Amino acid sequence: MSSEADQSLTTATVEIPTTPKPIVVGIYGLPGSGKSTVLEHLKKSLPSDMFAVYEGSAVIASLMGPDRGLDDFHALSDEEKTRYRKLAITQIRDECQKSGLVGVVAGHYMFWPRGSEHGTVVWTKADQDTFTHIFYLQLAAETLCCRRQRDQVRKREAVTPGHLHKWQEEEMRQLDALAKDSGIRFVGLDGAKFVGISSLVSEISKRLHESRTESEHCNHVRLLATVDGMVASVTACGDTKVTTALVFDADKTLTAKDTGREFWKRESSRTRRIGQQAPTPAEEIFREHGYTYEAFRQVAMSYSNVEGFEELCNNVAEKVTLYPEFLSLLRRVKKHGHVMAVVVTCGLRRVWELVMEKQDLGRHVRVIGNGDICEKHIITAKSREAVVNRLRGPPYNLHVVAFGDSPLDLPMLQAADEGVIVVGEELSRSKSMEDALSIAIEQLNTNGSPHNLCQALIPHNVAPRLDNAQLPVVDLSDPTNPFNQSLFGSLPSSLLHASNRPSAKLLMTPTRDANISGPALREAHRRIGWYLATEFITSLIGLEEYSIPHVQGHATTGHRLLREQDTTIVALMRGGEPMAFGVNEAFSLAMFLHAKTPEDVKPHHLSNQHTIILVDSVVNNGKTVLEFRERIRGMDEGKDIHVVVVAGVVQVEATGVEHELGRLLRRDGKLHLVALRVSENKFTGRGGTDTGNRLFGTDSDVHVPR
Repeated sequence: MSSEADQSLTTATVEIPTTPKPIVVGIYGLPGSGKSTVLEHLKKSLPSDMFAVYEGSAVIASLMGPDRGLDDFHALSDEEKTRYRKLAITQIRDECQKSGLVGVVAGHYMFWPRGSEHGTVVWTKADQDTFTHIFYLQLAAETLCCRRQRDQVRKREAVTPGHLHKWQEEEMRQLDALAKDSGIRFVGLDGAKFVGISSLVSEISKRLHESRTESEHCNHVRLLATVDGMVASVTACGDTKVTTALVFDADKTLTAKDTGREFWKRESSRTRRIGQQAPTPAEEIFREHGYTYEAFRQVAMSYSNVEGFEELCNNVAEKVTLYPEFLSLLRRVKKHGHVMAVVVTCGLRRVWELVMEKQDLGRHVRVIGNGDICEKHIITAKSREAVVNRLRGPPYNLHVVAFGDSPLDLPMLQAADEGVIVVGEELSRSKSMEDALSIAIEQLNTNGSPHNLCQALIPHNVAPRLDNAQLPVVDLSDPTNPFNQSLFGSLPSSLLHASNRPSAKLLMTPTRDANISGPALREAHRRIGWYLATEFITSLIGLEEYSIPHVQGHATTGHRLLREQDTTIVALMRGGEPMAFGVNEAFSLAMFLHAKTPEDVKPHHLSNQHTIILVDSVVNNGKTVLEFRERIRGMDEGKDIHVVVVAGVVQVEATGVEHELGRLLRRDGKLHLVALRVSENKFTGRGGTDTGNRLFGTDSDVHVPR
């Protein structure tokens, strides 16, 4: 993420409301500026199935009752007038909420009689809470003075151009300040730029139509439609079903550069508008308003005012060099039809499209991002989180791995199955990320939930964030390591195995020796169970401290599995029993259960449990594991029990993305598979080669040493 979006952020996200705030546009200006005339033209020209046009004073008059009107309203006390004004704007808001129409309301902000030192504000808190836009009709004081004098319909107080100028300036200043505080979009319409009423009405009409599609809710709906289209296009391009999505932030993640700052630096070199270290227009907006939807819209409007926008984007893209690790990763996407890659950036979409085209990745890496106000989307931190949730959820159910570098990326990273924090050089990395990470991890630990975050160091010798225990390091530079293999469907990262370790080779030898069966083989399986429990399950679930007596007579600290007494070990009968005994030896406080079928696992076996360990000797196609997991999840209302499957051997095919077990291992953050070794051998034992028969000597072909 660029430095334009680098400040401490809360990691909590706000859901877009199912019933969004209605769009209500206020037409404001001094008395005589033409509000009523504009409103009459809008009533005739705007589609009635899209817009509802209101004259504020007429709504107030209608609220006075059938036998009263505006004259009666003017006779009320100031307190009563305020009450009716609030009732009027609230009624307009409620009608627009119910109908779904955009409300257009002409009203007054303040009155300033001749001779008064200050104007009287008649705007209410209800107005401030209702309006989403304000279009202000701004006229030269002399022009306004002439209009007021020639008005044949209304008798207006005679005031000087100087008084009108002061009134208009103060009214615009106050409205602009209120708009910024309330997230209202304030637009000044300079009457000198329009020839006649028709051109002014045409401009207002155009802006009103734009307002219908610029709400955060509409933006959210368009964004999800774009994601749907991307998945459909990736699917149409290949014969393989898409099962994995890689979602990337751009600036400071894929490259060390901040393309947003580079854009404004190049723009300023032409206009001499900002210095080398001065804040860019985008940075100034974010500092004043934070990273809100409206702030990103304002940044988009600032891009719209830049001449030669496309040329500048080209110039910036030419200078972008991707990190080699990510360039290699993205090029691998071209060769794997089941993996799609999406760059979702709060920066400039066009720059990143050009960067991908330069690397011949344009057809394989989709880009969603910001740009000028004519762009299809406004991308915020919430937007990026929504992209990940869309890809992970129905109907796609993809395994999503997200990459980012700053606090603005955290909602996206935490929403993914795996979130990779890219850690660059200390001088250029996000300054606020360390604290944001600590808070996020601490909140999860408090809730007893494991986090899905790890870190990638680029280059590999930079100092990590936090420490390796809190935030494990993954190596993106080695395509053969387990993490990189898991991205492209070779092995899921939730599979832990000891296949190539010397200790595993010793432990597996008796299990492969045809001369060993019966008690000796059961003992070999027991040792494997104990080894896998102590080597892998302890790192997955964690440890807790407790007091033990020291041999020298004082108390000292011992360690055991986290919430060991709230752990259930399920021996999948019959082949899993010997290995399960070894797991139980490591975790002696755990409950032990024999299960021939999933129905043998009862609700009371799961009640208040933290971890369920399913133990089987071999996982071939994963069918048995899936049945037991479905049974457990069906009774686990909170879906927060850790399920760890322990096996001596796992067939690698069962963990692939084309198999249900493989997809679940990539999607269910609380399902892990621990194995002594992973095998590509598809052989399934029968008779004397069946593991259960060898363990218990139950087939006549089993050779039992004498």
